[in-house]
Amino acid sequence: MLDGDGCSFSASNSVFPTRGPNAFGCAQPGPFGSAGIIAPPGRNFSGLATPNISSFVAANGNPTMAPYFGISGHSGPKWGYVQQWNLNIQRHLPAGFFADVAYAGSHGVHLQQYSTNINQLPDTLWSQGAALVAPVTNPMQGNPNPSLNGATIAAGQLERPYPQYNGLSLAGYGCCGSSYNSLQATVTRRFQGGGTLLVAYTNAKLLTNTDTLTSWLEGPTGGVGSVQDWSNLKGERSLSSQDVSQRLVISYVLDLPFGRGKTFANSLTGFANGAVSGWGVDGITTFQRGFPLKITFAGTTPLEAANLGVSNIRPDTVPGCARQGPRNLAEWFNTACFANPPDFGPGTESRVDPVLRGPGINNFDFSVFKRTNIGERMGIEFRTEFFNLFNHPYFSMPATGFGAAGFGVINSTVQGGVASPERLVQFALKVVF
Repeated sequence: MLDGDGCSFSASNSVFPTRGPNAFGCAQPGPFGSAGIIAPPGRNFSGLATPNISSFVAANGNPTMAPYFGISGHSGPKWGYVQQWNLNIQRHLPAGFFADVAYAGSHGVHLQQYSTNINQLPDTLWSQGAALVAPVTNPMQGNPNPSLNGATIAAGQLERPYPQYNGLSLAGYGCCGSSYNSLQATVTRRFQGGGTLLVAYTNAKLLTNTDTLTSWLEGPTGGVGSVQDWSNLKGERSLSSQDVSQRLVISYVLDLPFGRGKTFANSLTGFANGAVSGWGVDGITTFQRGFPLKITFAGTTPLEAANLGVSNIRPDTVPGCARQGPRNLAEWFNTACFANPPDFGPGTESRVDPVLRGPGINNFDFSVFKRTNIGERMGIEFRTEFFNLFNHPYFSMPATGFGAAGFGVINSTVQGGVASPERLVQFALKVVF
């Protein structure tokens, strides 16, 4: 085979038919010569005048490198870009309503992945099973990494793209893509007496095989879906971890029609007019479907335990099983629809589940205000504001680790985030002059 430094070698005692007699040879100087990974101009590693970058990286064990490094088999960074398109129709409706209906779509190209594993055992060899961990003569006994320089080595290690490294990843590599399609509809009504009503609805679908460069910030969405097969990124395409399929927002500001010059009680004067005029209400009501769930396997398969660059194996799904369960705190979804993955193979569960979602948003923010003019140059406004008016609980995501205790259980509420976790009432007084 050909390693990451342009060195071909094969090992005896191997179960793989491609192996020949134990041999090792390099077109470049040494199995860890600088032809494998080239340093950027002006960099000096470990104070070496002529640094051996491949050796320096191999000694690290599991390096994550910038895609700017010259790595055999990988081109330089691919700059990401987004293509966008939309179609919009607007129309005035009776009774002063204005409607806006739009289709919006986009396509992300060369989107960056936080850490792209380029040293995974090829998935075409996973079926070799236990033979992957069989010991064979190690042709890399000069490896500066002490975990890979013994007399023997696991057969599967020699089949990795860069066998001289435990792991090798690229940071922010433009490996992935996305597609987004949505229906966006709004209805607006402006009232003659003062006030506005806005209703906005979005029905959308976001498909990706990556989610974010800052996965540690995605707690409210239940984290992000992990890649189980870096050799088949097309197979990792699924709903985005941040997909919001439906969202309805109703916002309004309304001056109540009471007092002098208004529809009702318009003949009042003096103190009576001051008491009933100047009142208004405003608020925001939000309904949103929950974020999709990311089902993981809490155990470790023999393939993962072999330390051949394979991790994040997901569970299998049970064919024909209805995943949507009772949706209560003790069992948010049908946990019987998942099973252990194979010992040496991928699970059938998607990177992000296409059906199951966590709790959504059902929130009402409301306020009442009273404006009072004092002469021509001064006014007072008093407001009472209610956040989460009906005190709806906002539950966290259910546990999604198949095989762990509490799988499918919700045992906490959201603290902060997209909405207040419990009702909040506040008062404000403003003087305008």
